[in-house]
Amino acid sequence: MNSNTSLIFNYWGKAHQSDEPGGEPYHLLPYHCLDVASVAAYWWDHSPALRHLFCANQSCSEEELRAWLLFFIALHDLGKFDIRFQCKAQNVWLALNPQDKTQRLPVIAECRGYDHGAAGLFWFIHDHEVASPDDGFGFSSPAPHPYQSWFSWLEAVCGHHGTIRSHAEVQAGSYQLLAAPAIIHRDKVARQQWLEVLAKLFLAPAGIALSNIPPQCSPLLAGFCSVADWLGSMVTEDTFQFRVEPCAEGDGLEAYYQQRYAQDAKKAVTRAGLLGKAKPNASIETLLSAGQCPRQLQVLVDELPIAAGLTLIEAPTGAGKTETALAYAWKLIEQNLADSIIFALPTQATANAMLERMEKLAPLIFSNPNLVLAHGNARFNEQFQAIRHNGKNLQGENAWSQCCDWISQSRKRVFLGQIGVCTIDQVLISVLPLRHRFVRGFGVGRSVLIVDEVHAYDRYMYGLLEGVLQDQAKVGSPVILLSATLPELQKQLLLESYAPSADVTSVNQSHLNLPPYPLISWVSGVQVQCFDLTQQTQHLPPTFSVRIQPRYTTEATPDSDVLKSLIAAAQQGAQVCLICNRVDVAQHAYNALQTMASEDIELQLFHARFSLTDRKTKEAQALSSFGVQGERSIGRILVATQVVEQSLDIDFDWLVTQLCPVDLLFQRLGRLHRHSRTHRPEGFKAPAATVLLPSEEGFGVLGKIYSHTRVMWRTQRAIEALGEDELHFPAAYRAWIEPIYSEEPDDDEPGWVREGMETFEQDVFTQQLKARQMKRWAEQASLMDNDTNARAVTREGAQSITLVPYVQTAAGRLLLDGESIFEQLGEYQQQEALALNQVNVPESWRKSLDTEPDDYQRYWIVGVEMKDGWRDASSNFYYSRDAGMALATPAQSQTSLGTAVSHTQ
Repeated sequence: MNSNTSLIFNYWGKAHQSDEPGGEPYHLLPYHCLDVASVAAYWWDHSPALRHLFCANQSCSEEELRAWLLFFIALHDLGKFDIRFQCKAQNVWLALNPQDKTQRLPVIAECRGYDHGAAGLFWFIHDHEVASPDDGFGFSSPAPHPYQSWFSWLEAVCGHHGTIRSHAEVQAGSYQLLAAPAIIHRDKVARQQWLEVLAKLFLAPAGIALSNIPPQCSPLLAGFCSVADWLGSMVTEDTFQFRVEPCAEGDGLEAYYQQRYAQDAKKAVTRAGLLGKAKPNASIETLLSAGQCPRQLQVLVDELPIAAGLTLIEAPTGAGKTETALAYAWKLIEQNLADSIIFALPTQATANAMLERMEKLAPLIFSNPNLVLAHGNARFNEQFQAIRHNGKNLQGENAWSQCCDWISQSRKRVFLGQIGVCTIDQVLISVLPLRHRFVRGFGVGRSVLIVDEVHAYDRYMYGLLEGVLQDQAKVGSPVILLSATLPELQKQLLLESYAPSADVTSVNQSHLNLPPYPLISWVSGVQVQCFDLTQQTQHLPPTFSVRIQPRYTTEATPDSDVLKSLIAAAQQGAQVCLICNRVDVAQHAYNALQTMASEDIELQLFHARFSLTDRKTKEAQALSSFGVQGERSIGRILVATQVVEQSLDIDFDWLVTQLCPVDLLFQRLGRLHRHSRTHRPEGFKAPAATVLLPSEEGFGVLGKIYSHTRVMWRTQRAIEALGEDELHFPAAYRAWIEPIYSEEPDDDEPGWVREGMETFEQDVFTQQLKARQMKRWAEQASLMDNDTNARAVTREGAQSITLVPYVQTAAGRLLLDGESIFEQLGEYQQQEALALNQVNVPESWRKSLDTEPDDYQRYWIVGVEMKDGWRDASSNFYYSRDAGMALATPAQSQTSLGTAVSHTQ
């Protein structure tokens, strides 16, 4: 063996117990590093889109960039050349270095807490330090580090275990080793030897020396390296078997690397489903039903730029936005501008519905696509589990799953397939302080990101989304945003987030000169282009009209007269929906309807304050009754909250809704006569809606739900001004939304509106500040990537807490489903049972709790089982499978809520 490099073979990189697969008890460190590099190399060589993204805006050649990339990835475990890591498996170390049996080795505590990622960066800095020159007065001034240009690359690869540390941060950290000088010196020599080996292996063939300055480090590197490390560490019967024998002299390591590249890396990357192949000849026609021609904005697909940019599609429901976005994404992928598609939606229900559509469309775009559903409860989606199961059956016995099994095994890998359908919070995590967020960022960055219903988010989430758009622009990845009802100001913020140098005022005109509608806006760099249908009038979306009836009640709540009207409509056979802004209002209305309505009227209640098990039942019931194939032989009433604005494809004959901001009102009106039907009851053949308005000045509780007082006031005033006129779509999208959301106050604006706006603007400022702070924190802290932390840093965390209702029995804690005894379940089954039986409630309920949360911030509440559900021991909380979780009023707490059921298990 070459004596100049022999020392590196005295270090192990992977070790396991003798009964684990892999053959040998350990794997030498140089081999593991080259395993990971071989995965990265094979992936790079077989993914044109990946190469395009890494090479964008680089001044060096593709060959040179590949050399630097593999060189640094092979350095990702530099910190394992340290006695503290090696002594984590002391028996292996001593087998490799028997001379150390007489040396004082680090104690267990020093080894257990050793972070070899951050330490690798630390040691590189200190191994190659240059002494500061004396200024002649006995003082030294800082000298530039000889490898300063390497730091961003090393920071990225050394963070592969979840947290990226900056070079400044590790220099201030405590990574110095207190050990025998001979051991410290030997580790340093080994690290320097490894650097020389990698320079010869990867840099020299590209004509690069260690003294050369590398190109700019891509934001994608950390995620790319981390995934390559996962795959390069996966030992199977035919990949990455451990090897303990050092290489022969000469080119032994080169031969080892080439063998791993050609065999093991090829199998690993292919089996993991990372190399999707888009079908040729992308077109909108392929995505449409047989014989169907492009309609409405779909005719614009072929006019859109084949270049990375942000594309904003504004069009009404039913205009074909989804197929337009997919066809355009397909064209971009065909030109290697991205590798995959991510479709982000506002709710789990909309994501579930999109999965059903994508299962049919994905095979039209990709050959053997990996289709993954990503949200907190994706594992309970039966359709997704069937997709995973089918994928497994397509592979050999020793292979990882085709389709999405390996990818979907970890929340960190959900965006590594060809198509990911997810809730928006899964995308936002890429800019939040969770471990391995950069892996999600890598998945998003290599994809065409499509965000649907982009108007449906609050100011905090917009602040995070702007960070995602900025990241996409940095790596040159395309984004497509879809909306029917996007206000001008929000549109401008989104466009500027991706292209801050572009003049977006050309697509954000004042309401005195409204832009056309539908409209596609595209920005990139300084370029702005707009595409509309004004010259193709035959493709304009069909017009339709809705009659709006204002009705005044106390705080705009449904009173007995309103409820009687609902019952009368249902008695005529109408399918009716009452949409409330608060769950407690919906529950109260539902309970009153149960008392007032006859038994032949079917009543349903749907909101978010059910356990997952019961919510799925409620959702299925609503779809079977009011969906496109709904059974409509009898009249029905659905009492619901905002969950029906985007979540469900349901259709009503008549709609009653509490006042809400105009864009959300239009979403609700979109549930009226949504589908073409041959029969609707007499009196309901034309779309009509009743909007409940407050009979008194101000918005009271309504203003706490929707605090943009000016928008609420203007929306009410616009409804009142309609009189007997109908509201005409799609013209109303521009004609109403733009002036209602104008920032300029009206001359006749009441004082209470102005006061409300002061509170609203302060809240907006707070949310923006919180988003900025959270993004900054992402660079400094890393929380574990679990449901609790994800909810805490995305939209849900500031608004809800989690309750776990249970009944204490002799056998243990019985959960809401009446079947799961928590203590009798295994660890995995316990987590599954909790996910199915817990209930999210408003954060304000915390003050009514007399218990502390567990480590996952869940509140366990003991109670008694009732005939219709559960109530807690103090009668503060009660749960009904029919009505969901409720907080009892003081009067209710003094009365019986049902009959308790005893348990003798």
